[in-house]
Amino acid sequence: MVVMKLKLALVALGALAAASVSAQAGGDAIYKSSAKDGIAVPAPIPVPAPIPVQEGFTYYFRADIGWGWSSGRDFSERGAIYGEDSATGPFTSAVIPFDHRTEDVLNGTVGIGAYLTRWLRGDITFDFRGDQMNVFSGAYSYAYPPAPGTTVNGTIQDSLRVSSAVGLANLYLEPLPRGMFTPYVGAGIGFVYNQVERTYLNTEILVVDATGVPIPPTLSRGATAKENSYGLAAALMAGVSFSIDQRWVLDVGYRALYMDGGSASVTIPSFVTPTSQTSTATVGEAWEHQVRVGVRLNIW
Repeated sequence: MVVMKLKLALVALGALAAASVSAQAGGDAIYKSSAKDGIAVPAPIPVPAPIPVQEGFTYYFRADIGWGWSSGRDFSERGAIYGEDSATGPFTSAVIPFDHRTEDVLNGTVGIGAYLTRWLRGDITFDFRGDQMNVFSGAYSYAYPPAPGTTVNGTIQDSLRVSSAVGLANLYLEPLPRGMFTPYVGAGIGFVYNQVERTYLNTEILVVDATGVPIPPTLSRGATAKENSYGLAAALMAGVSFSIDQRWVLDVGYRALYMDGGSASVTIPSFVTPTSQTSTATVGEAWEHQVRVGVRLNIW
């Protein structure tokens, strides 16, 4: 029994010695001995060098929607003759006072741009606008010599519906580093394509001076026409950009848009003679005020 216990003790002692030698042989590759206190510590694991990643983007798409209004556009007309049977002679629309009404208009923009420097970006945009109605109304009167005590009262309504498309090249200055909140100012220059659809209507009626009672018939003449033209366009912008994430940016801003006007000509008959007249109406240039909201998608 004593011999058996002695054999087991020797076997255990031999196994322990073998394990110690094995640990010392493999541990040199895994552990270092501290010279200070003799404690084995893990060797440092090599860390891969960082790979540089390009931050930011160079190009972007943009889309905007806005609402525009203006104080009114000038109106001029040449060629139409009024009062050919007046005692004082015929006159033109230049002496007739006109009221005007200009509709507000919805507009949308698409474009592509680039970040040129840290503070400067630029884009090329195309605006597609809703039809804008411009209505010009005037009235006149004159004594009618063939019937003493009577007066001719006339009214004019010239409606010019303007359909426009605007192309602009724009530059924007962003004085603060681009981030979640970036103010900007900008300017653009380009062209406007106008399609002017004109509807002209002129009516005259003879009335008794003392009572204003109309004497039939009522005379009227009218015509419609549509013409296209190109002109200058320019813009001034200011606003704020909000970065949603690295790819998406929200723009909120104001734009003052300058657009050249357009014209359209119609042929109308005379009330007095068998001849015809060519009337050309021009809707003038405009500075339109716009509030706009849009998004930019950084693409590369």
